[in-house]
Amino acid sequence: MNHDEIQLVAEIRPDAPPYEQEAKAAARRGLVAAARPKTVKAIWRRPYSMVLAGALAVAVGATAVTLARTPGAGPSGKAEEVVVTMPRIVNLSASEVLDRAAKAASRTDLAPRDDQFIKVESQTMYGSFGGGAVNGETGATSEETRYLYRTKRVIWQSADGTRDGALTIEYLKPKAYPGWPIPEQAYEDTGTAELPLPICGGKIPDYMRTDYASLKNLPSDADGMRAHLYTGDRGGGSKDGAAFTAAGDMLRETYMPPAQRAALFKAVGTIPGVGVIETAEDAAGRKGIGVGRAGLDGVRQDLIFDPKTYELLGERGIVVDEKAAKSPVGSLVASTAQLSVTVADEAPAFKDKNGTTSGCG
Repeated sequence: MNHDEIQLVAEIRPDAPPYEQEAKAAARRGLVAAARPKTVKAIWRRPYSMVLAGALAVAVGATAVTLARTPGAGPSGKAEEVVVTMPRIVNLSASEVLDRAAKAASRTDLAPRDDQFIKVESQTMYGSFGGGAVNGETGATSEETRYLYRTKRVIWQSADGTRDGALTIEYLKPKAYPGWPIPEQAYEDTGTAELPLPICGGKIPDYMRTDYASLKNLPSDADGMRAHLYTGDRGGGSKDGAAFTAAGDMLRETYMPPAQRAALFKAVGTIPGVGVIETAEDAAGRKGIGVGRAGLDGVRQDLIFDPKTYELLGERGIVVDEKAAKSPVGSLVASTAQLSVTVADEAPAFKDKNGTTSGCG
């Protein structure tokens, strides 16, 4: 759980006791791992509850004409007409696609030893959200900003969860959040960062852990995995949305053994509101089949699978409700690509700003 999520829980459950120091330390470590600007809220972590109407409907290929502001003009700028393409929904069941993904998952196993590391290379694009705070004295509201920040990441995480990991982040040129100008701070992160990922012994609830050491002990059957997805308070306004988010968390920058991965894909197919998009593209430009659902934030989140091998390629977020998302329908507002998942004998010994390779604060 990172700081954003702790804050989210605090907002949803003001009566909940404050988190212990260990949990806060884990949150800080999570922030380092995510390496997001302070104002960023990872869109994949947002709660979901909106059921995509007609997710199993017949194929459509609608094109929507929407009034949207040109990036750079800002919310108060002159509106211009742009054309965006709505997702193409196919007459396939999510279960059919996910069953094929489950079979593909069972074909290979990295089988890392306890003393090895899971190494994942990926490319990401997430929304960064800032401003909108109200000054307690003046009542004035700070200017709201949005942009899309992009990175290439390589992460090493201990297979048994006992050794420190490492992370490299290459910052890519940011993009405009559709309908919003790019703020100056979007260009502050440049070059490549090398960060240690110390094991801090945080007390994250077991049902929220996504490291390999915990994933390999999860149920290997669909019913058991589904029960796990609905276990505990995961925040948000929808159990179904939280379950889908949890599934994505267990697939991102980590490795799940074949039996658990297959069970997970089958379990995702039972979450209400999950449907299929015929064409989806990951952050690396690879075409695939999207399986996902829409959230209260007006964004549909998809897991993207290779149309031939049914291996997981990445994820994406696309606007389906302009009012809720504050961006034109059809806008791409999040995108990832899982480029490789391998096993390494060692992780780089990067040092933090204090010159140490390990520190939990």
